[in-house]
Amino acid sequence: MALKPEKIVRIRIIGANSKRSLVVSALHDAGVMQLEDVSGDIAGLMEKGTASRSYEKLSSELLRFRGMEAILPRRQAERKYFKSLEELLEAASQVNIEPELKQLKERDAAISTELREIGEKIRIAEALAPAGQDLSIYSGRLILSFLAKKQEGSDIRSSVIGSIPDAVCADLHNNYFLVSVPAGKDSDLARLSNERGFLIVAVPQMSGRPDAFIEESRSSITKLQGELADIRTRLVELSEKWFAPVAQIREQLEIESRKFEVSEKLASTRDSFALEGWLPARYHKMLVDMLENITGGNVIVSVVKTEEQPPTLLKNPRGVKLFEFFIRFYSLPQEYEVDPTLVFALVFPFFFGIMVGDWGYGLAILLISLFIIHRIDHPVRKSHIPKMLSGFVLMIMGPSALRTLAKALIPSSIIAIVAGLLFNEFFGFSVLPVTVLDMGLAGSSLSLVTSSTVFDAGVGKLLLFTGYFGLSLVSLGLVLGAYNEYTKGHRRGIAGKIGWLLFAWGISMLGLGLIHHASITGSVSGLASIAMLVAGVVTIFASEGTMGAMELPSIISHILSYTRIVGILLASVILAEVIDIIFLKGVAKSPLLAVVGVVILVVGQLFNLIIAVFEPGIQGARLIYVEFFSKFYKGNGKYFRPFSSPRNYTVKQFDLEGNGPGNE
Repeated sequence: MALKPEKIVRIRIIGANSKRSLVVSALHDAGVMQLEDVSGDIAGLMEKGTASRSYEKLSSELLRFRGMEAILPRRQAERKYFKSLEELLEAASQVNIEPELKQLKERDAAISTELREIGEKIRIAEALAPAGQDLSIYSGRLILSFLAKKQEGSDIRSSVIGSIPDAVCADLHNNYFLVSVPAGKDSDLARLSNERGFLIVAVPQMSGRPDAFIEESRSSITKLQGELADIRTRLVELSEKWFAPVAQIREQLEIESRKFEVSEKLASTRDSFALEGWLPARYHKMLVDMLENITGGNVIVSVVKTEEQPPTLLKNPRGVKLFEFFIRFYSLPQEYEVDPTLVFALVFPFFFGIMVGDWGYGLAILLISLFIIHRIDHPVRKSHIPKMLSGFVLMIMGPSALRTLAKALIPSSIIAIVAGLLFNEFFGFSVLPVTVLDMGLAGSSLSLVTSSTVFDAGVGKLLLFTGYFGLSLVSLGLVLGAYNEYTKGHRRGIAGKIGWLLFAWGISMLGLGLIHHASITGSVSGLASIAMLVAGVVTIFASEGTMGAMELPSIISHILSYTRIVGILLASVILAEVIDIIFLKGVAKSPLLAVVGVVILVVGQLFNLIIAVFEPGIQGARLIYVEFFSKFYKGNGKYFRPFSSPRNYTVKQFDLEGNGPGNE
């Protein structure tokens, strides 16, 4: 497993113009090279390419096929292989269903609009039906009528009559008022409704008695719905025949269009072309072999020496790759830096699980995570989750990011379950007969069974453990920082990291000695800690100067910051136990207080569960981002974006292994 991002090299490809389209197609299908503008002296010897008329033709056809695919109902389609651009354009010319699709779509939209308008008229006619008047009297050249819906606390009648002269307001006895005003006074009514907080709906021009109008309108709806069904049946028929070719041609047109866009990055003369880009070093030989094979050796591929920072491509196994989301959220590493994804993948679940420290909460988080993954992968038409809740969550992050977060919480929740079993904590209750690690919260643990203790951890010992863990992680960060400096050849930087390492261990040993009342000057460990402190301070001052020395207190705060793990653990446990105590006392007092206790138990535990997700997650990530990353990680890496396109309906012409047409 690599501790660094992929090694990326910049390469230059020079070839004959007659082979240019083959080379561009091969690079696209290989999907391993990020194209860049040609640099160096060769850029001055060649001219930038320009888009041709063929590109304009492709763009026009692409717009046409995108429109057709958007109208056709989606269906499964096999992949198709296009041998050449000419074959693609010939296939595109055979698809002539665009006029019919546009006509069907326009008629579909018109009918849908008409159905909504008729439905609104029916609702208005039903509201006016108790009056029994011909509908034509309500709106015309001299008078306009509106339905005003009653709102709590609003007096519509007195508001309208007192504010608009010649207005008429009638109670329809079905939660509506009928308000009629002279033509030209409708703006006054609209302003009044905004000020007084009631809703108004304009009564459109209609004719006939309400019952007859409603019956006729419903007949029209039936007729229009039949026409709409015929349109959609025809769309399904067209989709069965044409969706596959339309989708296949559209996708290949997009790919060919992207290939033409590469001409803006190419430098060329009358007979030759050149292009450059970033390539993972492990693909270099394979790419050279492929290009030489398809061009008959009429191509030169060389590595370009450059001081430019290459883009970053992380390389992690599948299980660890999941946590790249958190690294990208912070910042990508640069080429010379250690990739911290592996450390994050190991440490974050541990932090999270320890801070939760309850196997009931851990089990709940695990089940919720599995549910989220299943729901995103298998969406349902109608969800029972409140829209306000789901909308709020999806507003914070998209479905893909939410799935990634849920997957990351699975190992975290499993560690929370293990920690909860060791601490014997289940939603604040002690339900196991054995407590492996007793936190020493005397008298606060709610034991539902007789429990024996295997090891008395105690808050002090837990704080000491997290302090040791913090020292270890800070030390690892400094070691990785020294390695980064070694990679860059910065001797002063290496010395600075060693100085910080000596100071961190010296101050920690000195602090432990003071805690245990050990003699500082009369013991080997005390003298060693002082020697490390002095050596560390001198080294830091010599390598980083005054600015480095001013940062000395920060290393102490960073180590001690890890003790917040215990603080968050205790806060969660104590809150859960307080909720449980209120519940148990309510049950013991009376039936009424028992009901109150149950409500407090459910609401309180849900609240604590939410805290158990957010607080350990935020604080766990913070301990890594601030206290750990600050020792070695600068980030600001650029994304590696290879020249490629997703294929769902078409087949590649080339690939790095097959080197021939039609290989997937």
